[in-house]
Amino acid sequence: MYKMIALFKKPEDTEKFDEYYFNTHVPLTKKIPGLQDIRVTKFAGDGPYYLMCEMVYESKEAFKVASKTDEAKASGKDVMSFAGDLVTFLFGEEVE
Repeated sequence: MYKMIALFKKPEDTEKFDEYYFNTHVPLTKKIPGLQDIRVTKFAGDGPYYLMCEMVYESKEAFKVASKTDEAKASGKDVMSFAGDLVTFLFGEEVE
């Protein structure tokens, strides 16, 4: 299992962020071919991070193929438009 993880710092307006993220960005991202699952975690407390999204693919190769699709490009462009200064991306394989 291969994951692309988006780690978001806390936005100034969390309500506005949540409204856009969950109602516009996540539905757009779910259209990516080959994406098996999206897991979103909101962090508690006053730490620097607000939210983590794990996008799950069958393999690194499946991720590479998916990342070249129009749907993936649209999702990437969208996230940069509303959270480019807040997001860090991590990539890796799940270890059992």
